Amino acid sequence: MPGKRPLKSQAPRLLGYHGGAEGKAYRRAYDALGTELGPFRNEYVRYEAGRVAIARMQFERATRELVFMQRQRRQGRGRRPNLQQIERLARRQGLADGSYAQAIRRLEELVSRDGHAPDLARQLAALEGGRP
Repeated sequence: MPGKRPLKSQAPRLLGYHGGAEGKAYRRAYDALGTELGPFRNEYVRYEAGRVAIARMQFERATRELVFMQRQRRQGRGRRPNLQQIERLARRQGLADGSYAQAIRRLEELVSRDGHAPDLARQLAALEGGRP
């Protein structure tokens, strides 16, 4: 976004406003990706890592909402969520889980293909003289 300061770790500014709980969750997810797969050396890989961080945020939120509604149905008093609402949240959580899993696999492939993160199996094969 023009006129906005770059985020720390050169993370892409995908949320517009990165303050508040969403910004903190995005930062935690992006930093975890950077620790595991980084450093991200070009803008394209950083952007893809930002997309994965967003997918993780959506998965975590859907999971929290589902667990809250299940708990409220099981233990709550008064008006409780019906089974259709819980089923809808379970579908949303499942879709978010699948999207996150697919995004993280794609990022891992991208990072390993570009040589930004070492592949342990490849390193071991090289040390053993090319035997996989």
